[in-house]
Amino acid sequence: MNPSNRTRAAGFTLLEVLVAVGIFALFSAMAYGSLLRILDTRDRLETERDFWRTLSLSLIQVEDDLALARARTVRGTDGLARPAFLGRPVDNRTLGEPSLEFTRGGQIVLGDGARSDMQRVGYQLRDGTLSRLVWPALDQPVVSEPRAAPLLDHVEELRVRFYDKPSAQQPGSWVDFWPASTQTGAPIVNDKLPLAVELTLKIEGRGEIVRVFQVKG
Repeated sequence: MNPSNRTRAAGFTLLEVLVAVGIFALFSAMAYGSLLRILDTRDRLETERDFWRTLSLSLIQVEDDLALARARTVRGTDGLARPAFLGRPVDNRTLGEPSLEFTRGGQIVLGDGARSDMQRVGYQLRDGTLSRLVWPALDQPVVSEPRAAPLLDHVEELRVRFYDKPSAQQPGSWVDFWPASTQTGAPIVNDKLPLAVELTLKIEGRGEIVRVFQVKG
């Protein structure tokens, strides 16, 4: 065989190199696309997991507060008495009242001396965020603002209803205000608690989530 022919046979032609590069580029693009899909799926799963974990913790907090509700009336910043449990439809104004406001017990008390284990808590929807409110004292001084802790974002709507205990005069029923008279005028100042609270959350892109919590008192 001619030496020059042997030299040509031992190498690659330009066409073969281009074909090999093309095949490598094709497989690389396919692998990159698969990697992007895997990463996108992982991010969606992480987002879903974070959402359900946050939602679960928020609902557990609501359940814990309502389970420890106490029939203890308080005084507001105006010096007037307020019911032990207040509930009303959502008020989206900047200075709107919280949808839920009540006294709960079971607070851990540190240090010596006799101190109440009760505190005033509430829940409010503002600017798409559901927050838990905690007042610095049960009977509030003239200047008293609750501390807000955000619980859940992207909440489009919050609705609450209250189950009134049956009595000799009427059977139990769901009402939109608590005490019921807050619908027509000033609330009755009493220590009556509802039997249960129905909480409905409409979350952006996820529809409505409805939970019913027992108020143990």
